[in-house]
Amino acid sequence: MFLPSLLGHSAQLLRLIEHSPRPADALASEYFRAKKYIGAKERRFISALVFASLRGRSAFEYCATEALQGIMSEVTAAQERAHEAHKGKKTSAELLFQELGIITACALVGNHVGVGNMVESVEEALGIAYEDLEGRIIVLGEAFAARLGVSNDAGIQVAMTMHEIWSELAETIEEIFANELFTDDAQELLATRYAAPRWMLSAWQEGTVERGDWFSAVELAASLLGAAPIPVRVNRLAAEREAVISVLRGDSIAARPGRLSPDAVLIDKRVNLLGTNLYKEGIIEIQDEASQLAGFALAPEAGWRTLDACAGAGGKSLHIGALQKNRGEIIASDIEYQRLKELPIRAKRNGVSLISTVQLREKKSSIGLPAQLEHLRNSCDAVVVDAPCSGIGTVRRMPMAKWRLTQEMLRKHAQNQVEILSSFAAATKPGGVLLYLTCSLMPQENSHVVQAFLAANPDFTPEALAPVFAQNNVRIPGLTADAPWLTLTPAQHGTDGFFMARMRRTS
Repeated sequence: MFLPSLLGHSAQLLRLIEHSPRPADALASEYFRAKKYIGAKERRFISALVFASLRGRSAFEYCATEALQGIMSEVTAAQERAHEAHKGKKTSAELLFQELGIITACALVGNHVGVGNMVESVEEALGIAYEDLEGRIIVLGEAFAARLGVSNDAGIQVAMTMHEIWSELAETIEEIFANELFTDDAQELLATRYAAPRWMLSAWQEGTVERGDWFSAVELAASLLGAAPIPVRVNRLAAEREAVISVLRGDSIAARPGRLSPDAVLIDKRVNLLGTNLYKEGIIEIQDEASQLAGFALAPEAGWRTLDACAGAGGKSLHIGALQKNRGEIIASDIEYQRLKELPIRAKRNGVSLISTVQLREKKSSIGLPAQLEHLRNSCDAVVVDAPCSGIGTVRRMPMAKWRLTQEMLRKHAQNQVEILSSFAAATKPGGVLLYLTCSLMPQENSHVVQAFLAANPDFTPEALAPVFAQNNVRIPGLTADAPWLTLTPAQHGTDGFFMARMRRTS
């Protein structure tokens, strides 16, 4: 498939994702199933380009908008010719004018923005090498022109202007940091360059980053631009991590141990792990390293009764079951049947037999716990509440989350999270552990929720995480000895963004 067609398909998929509330990966899968003529190599390129464009969207739109204005007269003429040729109907190129610009900007300056190696992606897709800047501008400019129906000169001018705009933006950002003058205009440019809504960047500056300054906030935003590795958890009931890495490497899959979790393996290249014997035999599961650390933050003991209150598809339940050495009881509950129904199948494959599932019909009863779990009141050694959240910590994988979230949505999330945590906490027995989790980087959903819960529930007290992690030889950079909660970030820890807080019921 030629580059103009690849850019066109990428623009179409970008448009579909941006105009749908559904998950981007599901939409991409449907798109490719509907177009079976697109080969595997082309699918990889289109996926990489589209998801990179979404992660850095505001930077690419900034580069594209002015560059596209410069060829509007020629575009108008091309549209008139297309109208005549297609009997007045708009063509896909006309409808996708802005998306084509964003896609082309990503392919041209994506490496500089930090969304991934776009140069390598284009070279792999086309089977050519074009390391020099002039070559990239010509190849992408001509492909853009061919797709849109304008002259090669016009397309090359667009690509050249995009690069010039990017260079000017990069120089301005350097000046902002050098002078440390974070005016309103400067903050807008930072938000554009590092592809984060302005209000979100401000929230990180105000509290979620350790130093509470713009440098730290930008570092966090920048860490969310790149693609995430494929995270694997080794089922310690079935195998050792070193043996799994050896098998993967023997199958020509470049695998490396995770930095923090002793059960984590990371794979940087896209590969279908679900087709491997390691997965089919329950030796590995797909689970981010940050989520794996939740199990070690709980540090369950064999024989415990554990409630996984918002279990979803059960990744954490499976890990907790392995840490409990398949002894005791785990009750996994959720209101979403479509996700929960996967857990018994996964548990059987993993050789984990202590998990039972409960599909909740209601969020909570009038006395706190959901009626179906009322028999667990004051009886669980541990309660895990992985509360529904904004998902901002996962934007390397699901980039639309940061563009869809609003401050009002965030406020509603936080209110709901306090209610959920308070409801399920009632299952914790005196002396038991309560673990609150989110895959968010927003303080409103994290520390603010925990503080509100503790203020209203004096029978719970925060408990330091570091000594608990140490039981499994887990060391977390930046975690102080007495800190009861932790925010993991791609910038500092290389994981998805993730929050955890450990509390103990005292009476």
